[in-house]
Amino acid sequence: MTEVFVNMGEIRVLRSTGVLTTVGLGSCVGVSFYDPITKVGALAHVFLAESRANSDRDALPGKYADTAIPALIDLAVKAGASRERLVAKIAGGAHLFSNITPEHLSVGHRNVKAVIEQLNIYDIPIIGKDVAGKRGRKMKLYVDTGVVIVTIIGEEPKQI
Repeated sequence: MTEVFVNMGEIRVLRSTGVLTTVGLGSCVGVSFYDPITKVGALAHVFLAESRANSDRDALPGKYADTAIPALIDLAVKAGASRERLVAKIAGGAHLFSNITPEHLSVGHRNVKAVIEQLNIYDIPIIGKDVAGKRGRKMKLYVDTGVVIVTIIGEEPKQI
Protein backbone atom coordinates (compact mmCIF):
# COMPACT_ATOMS: atom_id res chain seq x y z
CA MET A 1 0.00 0.00 0.00
CA THR A 2 1.31 3.44 -0.93
CA GLU A 3 2.03 5.80 1.97
CA VAL A 4 2.28 9.50 1.17
CA PHE A 5 3.74 11.83 3.78
CA VAL A 6 2.22 15.27 4.22
CA ASN A 7 4.82 17.65 5.60
CA MET A 8 4.20 20.91 7.42
CA GLY A 9 2.21 23.30 5.22
CA GLU A 10 1.52 20.67 2.56
CA ILE A 11 -1.68 19.21 1.12
CA ARG A 12 -1.92 15.79 -0.52
CA VAL A 13 -4.76 13.84 -2.13
CA LEU A 14 -5.19 10.15 -2.95
CA ARG A 15 -8.00 8.19 -4.56
CA SER A 16 -9.14 4.61 -3.87
CA THR A 17 -6.14 3.30 -1.99
CA GLY A 18 -3.13 4.33 0.05
CA VAL A 19 -2.39 6.10 3.31
CA LEU A 20 -1.92 9.81 3.86
CA THR A 21 0.31 10.40 6.89
CA THR A 22 1.39 13.47 8.77
CA VAL A 23 3.67 13.56 11.78
CA GLY A 24 4.78 16.26 14.16
CA LEU A 25 1.32 17.62 14.94
CA GLY A 26 2.18 19.62 18.02
CA SER A 27 0.42 22.98 17.83
CA CYS A 28 -0.22 22.24 14.12
CA VAL A 29 -3.54 20.73 13.03
CA GLY A 30 -4.01 17.85 10.62
CA VAL A 31 -7.19 18.22 8.57
CA SER A 32 -8.51 15.25 6.59
CA PHE A 33 -11.33 15.26 4.06
CA TYR A 34 -13.00 12.13 2.76
CA ASP A 35 -15.68 11.31 0.20
CA PRO A 36 -16.95 7.79 1.01
CA ILE A 37 -18.48 7.20 -2.45
CA THR A 38 -15.50 8.08 -4.64
CA LYS A 39 -12.97 7.17 -1.92
CA VAL A 40 -11.07 10.42 -2.33
CA GLY A 41 -9.02 11.38 0.70
CA ALA A 42 -7.16 14.62 1.29
CA LEU A 43 -4.91 15.73 4.13
CA ALA A 44 -3.41 19.09 5.11
CA HIS A 45 -0.83 19.88 7.79
CA VAL A 46 -1.89 23.36 8.96
CA PHE A 47 0.86 25.34 10.66
CA LEU A 48 -0.77 28.70 11.50
CA ALA A 49 -4.27 30.12 11.88
CA GLU A 50 -4.26 32.82 9.22
CA SER A 51 -2.24 34.14 6.34
CA ARG A 52 -1.20 37.74 5.80
CA ALA A 53 -1.04 39.71 2.56
CA ASN A 54 2.75 39.41 2.34
CA SER A 55 2.90 35.73 3.30
CA ASP A 56 3.65 32.64 1.23
CA ARG A 57 -0.03 31.68 1.18
CA ASP A 58 -0.09 31.14 -2.58
CA ALA A 59 3.09 29.06 -2.67
CA LEU A 60 2.13 26.93 0.34
CA PRO A 61 -1.65 27.21 0.92
CA GLY A 62 -1.66 24.29 3.38
CA LYS A 63 0.34 26.33 5.87
CA TYR A 64 -2.59 28.49 7.01
CA ALA A 65 -6.13 27.49 8.05
CA ASP A 66 -7.72 30.24 5.95
CA THR A 67 -5.99 29.08 2.77
CA ALA A 68 -5.71 25.34 3.50
CA ILE A 69 -9.42 24.59 3.76
CA PRO A 70 -10.45 26.09 0.37
CA ALA A 71 -7.36 24.55 -1.27
CA LEU A 72 -8.15 21.15 0.27
CA ILE A 73 -11.73 21.35 -1.03
CA ASP A 74 -10.49 22.30 -4.50
CA LEU A 75 -7.95 19.46 -4.70
CA ALA A 76 -10.41 16.87 -3.39
CA VAL A 77 -13.04 17.92 -5.95
CA LYS A 78 -10.46 17.89 -8.75
CA ALA A 79 -9.60 14.31 -7.71
CA GLY A 80 -13.27 13.29 -8.07
CA ALA A 81 -14.82 14.01 -4.66
CA SER A 82 -18.26 15.53 -4.38
CA ARG A 83 -18.15 18.79 -2.42
CA GLU A 84 -21.46 17.89 -0.75
CA ARG A 85 -20.21 14.52 0.55
CA LEU A 86 -16.94 15.71 2.07
CA VAL A 87 -16.51 15.07 5.78
CA ALA A 88 -13.62 16.20 7.96
CA LYS A 89 -11.58 14.81 10.81
CA ILE A 90 -9.04 16.93 12.67
CA ALA A 91 -6.19 16.25 15.08
CA GLY A 92 -3.50 18.28 16.79
CA GLY A 93 -3.52 21.74 18.26
CA ALA A 94 -1.65 20.79 21.41
CA HIS A 95 -0.59 23.37 23.98
CA LEU A 96 3.06 22.42 24.18
CA PHE A 97 4.38 25.32 26.25
CA SER A 98 2.12 25.47 29.28
CA ASN A 99 4.62 27.58 31.25
CA ILE A 100 4.62 30.38 28.66
CA THR A 101 1.01 31.39 27.91
CA PRO A 102 -2.49 30.54 29.07
CA GLU A 103 -3.92 27.65 27.08
CA HIS A 104 -6.64 29.78 25.45
CA LEU A 105 -3.90 32.01 23.96
CA SER A 106 -1.74 29.16 22.67
CA VAL A 107 -0.87 28.69 19.01
CA GLY A 108 -2.49 25.24 19.11
CA HIS A 109 -5.77 26.63 20.46
CA ARG A 110 -5.79 29.38 17.81
CA ASN A 111 -5.06 26.84 15.07
CA VAL A 112 -7.91 24.53 16.12
CA LYS A 113 -10.31 27.46 16.40
CA ALA A 114 -9.34 28.77 12.94
CA VAL A 115 -9.68 25.33 11.31
CA ILE A 116 -13.15 24.81 12.85
CA GLU A 117 -14.23 28.32 11.75
CA GLN A 118 -13.11 27.61 8.17
CA LEU A 119 -14.86 24.23 8.10
CA ASN A 120 -18.04 25.94 9.31
CA ILE A 121 -17.74 28.63 6.62
CA TYR A 122 -17.49 25.95 3.93
CA ASP A 123 -20.14 23.76 5.61
CA ILE A 124 -17.86 20.73 5.95
CA PRO A 125 -19.02 18.59 8.91
CA ILE A 126 -16.42 17.44 11.44
CA ILE A 127 -17.15 13.79 12.17
CA GLY A 128 -14.06 13.07 14.26
CA LYS A 129 -11.51 15.01 16.25
CA ASP A 130 -8.68 14.61 18.70
CA VAL A 131 -7.40 18.06 19.62
CA ALA A 132 -5.72 20.01 22.43
CA GLY A 133 -3.80 18.33 25.23
CA LYS A 134 -0.09 18.73 25.82
CA ARG A 135 1.52 16.13 23.51
CA GLY A 136 2.23 15.80 19.83
CA ARG A 137 0.44 13.46 17.44
CA LYS A 138 0.69 11.49 14.23
CA MET A 139 -2.34 11.22 11.93
CA LYS A 140 -3.02 8.60 9.23
CA LEU A 141 -5.91 8.60 6.76
CA TYR A 142 -6.61 5.22 5.13
CA VAL A 143 -8.11 6.21 1.80
CA ASP A 144 -9.78 2.87 1.01
CA THR A 145 -11.96 3.11 4.15
CA GLY A 146 -11.82 6.70 5.40
CA VAL A 147 -10.51 5.52 8.76
CA VAL A 148 -8.28 8.01 10.55
CA ILE A 149 -5.87 6.76 13.20
CA VAL A 150 -4.25 9.22 15.59
CA THR A 151 -1.26 8.31 17.73
CA ILE A 152 -0.33 10.50 20.68
CA ILE A 153 3.22 10.04 21.86
CA GLY A 154 3.25 7.48 24.67
CA GLU A 155 -0.34 6.26 24.08
CA GLU A 156 -2.07 3.56 22.05
CA PRO A 157 -3.26 4.61 18.58
CA LYS A 158 -6.96 5.47 18.38
CA GLN A 159 -9.52 5.82 15.63
CA ILE A 160 -11.36 9.11 15.33
